[in-house]
Amino acid sequence: MRRHLSTLLPVLFLFLVLPEPCHAAEMDMKRIQEGVLDSIGIATHSLRTDLPILIKLFSVEGVNLGTGAEGGKKKRVKAANEMVTIAPEMLLRSLEEKLRESGPFMHILDPRTADLPQEYLIIEGRFLMINPGSRAKRYWVGYSAGKSGVKVAGTLKHSSGELLGDFVHMKHSGIGLFGGKYVKFLSDDVQDVGEDIGEFLVRWATGGDLEDD
Repeated sequence: MRRHLSTLLPVLFLFLVLPEPCHAAEMDMKRIQEGVLDSIGIATHSLRTDLPILIKLFSVEGVNLGTGAEGGKKKRVKAANEMVTIAPEMLLRSLEEKLRESGPFMHILDPRTADLPQEYLIIEGRFLMINPGSRAKRYWVGYSAGKSGVKVAGTLKHSSGELLGDFVHMKHSGIGLFGGKYVKFLSDDVQDVGEDIGEFLVRWATGGDLEDD
């Protein structure tokens, strides 16, 4: 019995201390915090610009609506529900416009197209938060109190399924005449998020500094 235990102990030790297996791309991912985006992971230092890009609508499933959640004040709930409907398309257009005007990528695919090339890049993700904040606090308290916020998480993959990078990013609005309008603030946040993601991809593709915000 003791002989069997002495044989099993090294195996048991290895089982307990060895980390769980993970994908090669995740192991090799370089992490950058508070750079061009709040959080970035890249698995490759170079990004091919000869491949077309497909931008998918970001999901709003399970999004945190903050002060606009059911049971909150009517104007906030109404604004949050409206943004859930329009934010995915708004983010897509903002990101697409930034990529088109900045130039390094040769072709951006129509998200409705069924005729996809053999190789392409895919940007997809989801909204983590669409929070109207508090207009009253923005007006009466100031100093960023009651600010709105939009937060997303996304990935960039090759059409083969290879993970090339991931990101998390959030934008706030906290200043406006008489506290500002909820949908206007949230729309600005969504568009800013899209532009920032576009700036991240452009810098990555052109060898720019990803650590500089």
